[in-house]
Amino acid sequence: MPAHPPVAARPLLLRVGLMAAASVCLAVLGLLTRYTVGLPPELVIWARFFLPGLALVALAGRDDWRAVVSFADRPAWVRAVCVVISQGCFVYAAIHGDLLQAVLLYNTGPLFIPLIAWAWLGERLRGPALGGLAIGFFGVAAVLDPGARGLDRLAALSLCGGFAMAASQVLFYRSAQQQPPFRNQFKLYLQASLVALPLAAWGATRIDPAALAAQPAWMLVAALLGMSLCSLGSQSLRDLAYRGLGNASTLAPLMYVAVPVGAALDGWLFGRIAGASTWFGAALIVVGAAIALRRTAAPSDMETRASQSDARGLSHF
Repeated sequence: MPAHPPVAARPLLLRVGLMAAASVCLAVLGLLTRYTVGLPPELVIWARFFLPGLALVALAGRDDWRAVVSFADRPAWVRAVCVVISQGCFVYAAIHGDLLQAVLLYNTGPLFIPLIAWAWLGERLRGPALGGLAIGFFGVAAVLDPGARGLDRLAALSLCGGFAMAASQVLFYRSAQQQPPFRNQFKLYLQASLVALPLAAWGATRIDPAALAAQPAWMLVAALLGMSLCSLGSQSLRDLAYRGLGNASTLAPLMYVAVPVGAALDGWLFGRIAGASTWFGAALIVVGAAIALRRTAAPSDMETRASQSDARGLSHF
């Protein structure tokens, strides 16, 4: 894969803002999923990738198409599989459960990222990041309240989706260092669409005309288009946040921003008012993110550490 010029180091505060905005997009995407109940979840999952990919087709060049169909970059296909699994669990949970729980279970992913990055990319496990992630975990546990609700099959499936999301984010971080932003996204959407084709075929056989007719067509179209815009926005913002960053786990706690946003949307639109434990957990999540980001490498070290991480990542494949 051809090397690209080094990316100028972005201030950490800017990266934090980009990652937080990406997490807000994820919460809104989960909200819009609730308005696609007229379609089988399998079709919604496939459309979640196909529609953004379709929007990018007009801008794609010959090299972009070659990158999509090539099997030389095997980690990209692994990433596509992980993304389909994680998003499938997220969409299923958002449709069949409440929005807050769906966002919470999906955002267990950051808890796994440092371990995956350590085992896969050889990144050092830093004390502040581990401490922040631990506090964030307690915050998620406080909101989820597993002692009262228990972990049913849907919760267990969604936790598997969180792990798949963590793996996809590590691979996304790797790709962001090596490819232009547009090609990185175009490959993701088109390859994920191909991976999810069997799901789409199965979902097409399960369309319920009565359920589809019960929902206004404009609402379904608006929800799908809105999901596409949120998806493009989330991936673009994450690409900008990760590009040139030397440690994949540094920004992981910022994914938790989607949790309080999801809680607010759940209360505002669906009348599910979050209790004291939810807001206590959200406070722990914010504190955990602040601790994890308190001590990081100096900006001048970013490019050197990024190039070293690229070499480690490539050496595994």
